Amino acid sequence: MTEHIIDADSIHHNLGSLLPAARIPEMEPLVRLASDVVGCKSVHKIVLRLPETPLKPSWDKDYMTPELASQCQEKLQEPGVILHLKCPLYIKSKKKGAVPVESYFDMYLTRDLSDQSRKPRFIREGITIPEDRVPKVRGFISLVVIEGGPLATLLGDSENPAHTEWEKNATKFKGKYQWGPTTIDFVRLSVSKALQLMSQGDEEEDFTVLSDIFYLEQPESEEDVPDQRLKKKKKNTGGQPEPTPPNPPEPRPRHYRLSKVDEGFVLRGPREPLASPRSYEVAVAYDFVGASKASALKKYHKNDFALDKAKYVDEPQAENVENLELGGNTIKFSARDNEFEVKITGFDPDRDIIVDVRSEALETDETI
Repeated sequence: MTEHIIDADSIHHNLGSLLPAARIPEMEPLVRLASDVVGCKSVHKIVLRLPETPLKPSWDKDYMTPELASQCQEKLQEPGVILHLKCPLYIKSKKKGAVPVESYFDMYLTRDLSDQSRKPRFIREGITIPEDRVPKVRGFISLVVIEGGPLATLLGDSENPAHTEWEKNATKFKGKYQWGPTTIDFVRLSVSKALQLMSQGDEEEDFTVLSDIFYLEQPESEEDVPDQRLKKKKKNTGGQPEPTPPNPPEPRPRHYRLSKVDEGFVLRGPREPLASPRSYEVAVAYDFVGASKASALKKYHKNDFALDKAKYVDEPQAENVENLELGGNTIKFSARDNEFEVKITGFDPDRDIIVDVRSEALETDETI
């Protein structure tokens, strides 16, 4: 029997005997980061701002001010530095008479010289929570640590029996906490949200240091990329005059109007009458940093919301539609004319939503 003494220094030399060879490339950077944190090697701590008034947590410029973002950005440019963010927040039970209590979690970030895409590693009171639905970041190794306290209790209540993810509909969690689902997303998306804010710190700083941190999936086509992510085509600035474009084709008729409303969206019929009855299929999901539309829709999870059960969203409202069918993140219906409307609200205001609408004409002899 071989005996190993494991400490912050020797653990690096013993990984080969402690882990399968295939897992060493994944775990070695995390082990090194964790041991350096424990040994307080080149760790720079910055405390983010707890709101003066108790409210739900939000990654915004009040929480990480531009000044703090610039400090974080500056430290991450220093070789070998570990940035330690202390992230305070309020936890409030829904019990009668309960008052908000302060809690926090710790985030540790360091540059990754391999420039690989990695998911953050979450550790709650010594238990590693894999959390598959987390965006990767490129160029950084990251740990999110939740020690004992109100936040650790909240997250522990939401964990499934296998301790693999935080579930918003867990029996011990559902309806127990004010801002509960928002708090889970606040922690789950903390690394990508923090890095986003850092890249928007001081407008005079060189943002290129953080410009490549996000894992980007290859879009299936340009149509799959949200409009706000498409780069505008540069105008021809050369000396040659631009060729006269041919007469543009007739625009395709639009069969619906999609509009954003507070915490949701509304789908209406077009302004012009429908030429024939139509069927509609709508898919909804929360957006993910760097994901295409198709990818974001694939990442939908039942714990985000469920339209058919009005879970974590308001009950869908529909007028002048037929054959309405609701799924977890889908809506199907038919309409005879353009006077229809489908409205859904109650989504998390701190997250963007992706809405995909598909429509096709029904044969005139079809019953709808």
